[in-house]
Amino acid sequence: MSSSKGPVLVAPLKDLCVKVVAGNFENDPNFGRLPDKYIKKVTDVLPLDLPLELVGMLINDEEYWKRRCNARWKNTEVTAHGNSFKQMYFERNLQDAIEQYDPATSSEGDLRRLMTYSRRFVQTLTLRQLPSHMDLGIIFDCMGNSPSALAVHYNLQNVGMEYDRSLFGMKLADCRALAKALEANETLTYLDLSNNGLDDDKVRMLASGLVENLSITHLSLAHNKIADRGVRALAKLLDGRSVIALLELQDNQIHTEGAKSLGRALKSNQALASLNLRLNRMGDDGCKVICEALRTNAVLERLNLAANSAGQATVASVTALLRLNAVMSELDVSCNPAIGPEGCEQLRRAVEQNSSLTRVDMRQCGGSIDTEFAVAEALRVRLEKLGLSKG
Repeated sequence: MSSSKGPVLVAPLKDLCVKVVAGNFENDPNFGRLPDKYIKKVTDVLPLDLPLELVGMLINDEEYWKRRCNARWKNTEVTAHGNSFKQMYFERNLQDAIEQYDPATSSEGDLRRLMTYSRRFVQTLTLRQLPSHMDLGIIFDCMGNSPSALAVHYNLQNVGMEYDRSLFGMKLADCRALAKALEANETLTYLDLSNNGLDDDKVRMLASGLVENLSITHLSLAHNKIADRGVRALAKLLDGRSVIALLELQDNQIHTEGAKSLGRALKSNQALASLNLRLNRMGDDGCKVICEALRTNAVLERLNLAANSAGQATVASVTALLRLNAVMSELDVSCNPAIGPEGCEQLRRAVEQNSSLTRVDMRQCGGSIDTEFAVAEALRVRLEKLGLSKG
């Protein structure tokens, strides 16, 4: 009797082998002598919950790590992670572990092991909250040459009605521990401690460790409470040994005396290329001191003095600076209404005579639209001559 059923289709042996290798990968983690195209087929069907210690060294296929990232997080933009899904996974996985670490319920040993293993793949570590206030020195102890960039914000996520201001910001003990860690660190190049409630005492504590550090080139202390005593300590970091190229101090409480401390340091500094002092309280005299100090400085390329109550004294100092300076490419003096129409005209003439500036912001300074347009047109022509115009 003939059967009414059609022929049974059997999967090719190669496809069956791929499924077997993928299904048993955790127990037998190797590809043997499989050709590359079959290794790719195996990684395409590998489970996404395999231990990191297992797949970290063996799997470099970006599609696998993309699937793993997409399964865990909604936002999987890799630009901030070296354009690598693998790097992104390790960095965000470690970030989550540190942010959620609770010494009362979590094992420090497990966290240390994760840091030690992740150091091969982590370059940038951004911590949006740190409720444990753990000693950040642990990171450098466990991770050796990683990370090269560290951003720490002592905030709390999703606090709702349980908001308590005392839970936000760095404590003096946090600053002391980080300062000690920074003394010996030789690989960290970027440090962001913005929006951490840092005052003068805390910054002075941090500076005691930063003064011994010769690796950090980008330091952000923006959106804090740093006043003149704190800036005096920071100014000592800008000595002849300094390697800090970008210093962000915007939105602090720096007054004229603090500006004078920075000015003295800038006269001999040979490393700082960008200084952001926007939204401080330096006043006309403080801004003038900064600009006067830069007359003998041949390295600073970007200066931001926006919203500092600058006035006529600053205008005179800036115009004198621009006649001498052939290095500065960006200048921001916006939101200083005391500069006024005549001051804006003086700045316009100085900009037109200067040969290095490619970006100037003098909005909200009391100048006319015609003056601002003339400055913009002068810079556009200059950019075209330099071959930098994007148009």
